[in-house]
Amino acid sequence: MAMTLTKEQRKEILKEWKINTLSKDKQIVALYEKVRDIPFGSIGSRDPYKVYQANKGTCSGKNFLIKELFNEIGIETKDMICLQRWKDLTWYPDDEYNVVELPDHLMKLFENNEIVDFHNYVKIYVDDKWVQLDVTIDAPLKALGFHVVENWDGKSDMPLCFVGTHKVWDCGDEGHLKKIEFTDMMPDGIEDARKYFLKSLTSWIDEWRANQ
Repeated sequence: MAMTLTKEQRKEILKEWKINTLSKDKQIVALYEKVRDIPFGSIGSRDPYKVYQANKGTCSGKNFLIKELFNEIGIETKDMICLQRWKDLTWYPDDEYNVVELPDHLMKLFENNEIVDFHNYVKIYVDDKWVQLDVTIDAPLKALGFHVVENWDGKSDMPLCFVGTHKVWDCGDEGHLKKIEFTDMMPDGIEDARKYFLKSLTSWIDEWRANQ
């Protein structure tokens, strides 16, 4: 399963999005906004080109996609992974994040399972420092309580899209390999619960989008 783009694919996307017509600092922000606003949802693949074609993806595919495009415009990147609990969407310890009011059928999935996941995000090297960014959640989902950064300056750390990230791994260029490795280490039953929750969450969000 491909987790990288060919040079031709990278050029195709940059041309389609008119990124090459911008200055470097504006390219960084424009790429963030373009990939961020690919609708969040599972397509059953982490392949960044499939995410681009489907115009839909979760943390892995969207962050793999932006990493590839940043590399194409000469921005150094590295893959980051952190541990998250999906239940943490429903409560937050401070005012930095909103609360997502999940429907009852999703909340019930937490009763018998601790649904954990490994969340991908990216760091880029700008202004002689590593800067954290996360393109997982598209801007319209702010209406549901999801966390999203709408006015990023292209050079400052942003908070991650999900709270509860007490374990973090710097994976360098191997985030796609580490994601598979970490997922394979999950206890029996957890991976099935994770996949079912993500599929159900996607269906709920898709229904909400259709009614907007």
